[in-house]
Parts: sequence; structure tokens; C-alpha cells
Amino acid sequence: MSISLHPYSAKRGKQVQTDKWQFAITGAVTVSPRPIDDVSALTTFGALAQAAIDAHLGTSSEFTAAQFDATSMGADAMGIILDMGGQCEELYSVTARCYSGTAGATLVERSFEDIATLQDSTLASECAKGADGNIGIKLNWGNTPDFDALTAGLIEIEVVWRAK
Repeated sequence: MSISLHPYSAKRGKQVQTDKWQFAITGAVTVSPRPIDDVSALTTFGALAQAAIDAHLGTSSEFTAAQFDATSMGADAMGIILDMGGQCEELYSVTARCYSGTAGATLVERSFEDIATLQDSTLASECAKGADGNIGIKLNWGNTPDFDALTAGLIEIEVVWRAK
């Protein structure tokens, strides 16, 4: 997480923060976090089990398996659950970038604002703050790039939020 350069004050309140997560594409529909020991993000290109979500966040059903099921996580859709330590007060937006090709020359970008709750079984790109202050993200890359065939590249997730 980032550290705000403008601390809380009665006049300004808590500042909006922008944090980034990076994932190296290491194989077809496979990514690993950069740095490798960053365990704050749970990622999937397939369905997630409720037990895995709850274990990652240490909460009970803050996000549900139905929000990250096989229908919503099609071949080129990605699910990300960010453990913010329960500190997200407001989520504003997410921008996702995928760099692939020679020297990352091909860029695909998705940007969207938060919604109240992630929808079940949809391929929509959306993000939401959970009831316990963590963040769920679903990205539909739209078959460009084709993650079933892509074996190298970089995914960068930029989250704009405000802490409690």
C-alpha cells in the first residue's frame, strides 16, 4: 500500500490514494505477482471457491464464489480480490493495463468506476468495496489479448481509493 503525502487534517480529510499491483504473465491464463512475495492479491482466470476467498481475506462471505464463478470468469476474464486489511473506506476506480508483445508494445487498457456490489455470473468489468473494507475486481479483457495463448507480458492494476 502507498503512504499518503498529505496526512489527515480537519480541513482536508483523508487523501485519495492510488496503489498499483503488477502481475507477470507466466503461461496461458497464469500470472504471478511482482514482487513474487506479494500475497495481498488473490487472482484467478477460473472460478474461485468460497473457502479460498474467505481464507484469503479472513472474512466470511465478504465476496461470494458466485461473483467469481465459471460464467463470470470466462477464458479471457480475470478475477482479483485485494486484501486491503479492511482499510478501504471508499473505492473510486480501477484501471487495468495488459502489456504484451515485443518489449510490451501491445497495450490493452480497461478502466471503470466502482459499483455497490459485484454481480453474480456476469462477464462485466467491475469493481466493488466489500462490507469489510477489501476490494473485489472482475476484468473482461474481451479476447484481446488472448490469454489462452499468451505466455509472456505484464498486467498492471491501478486502484484509486480512500482509507478509513
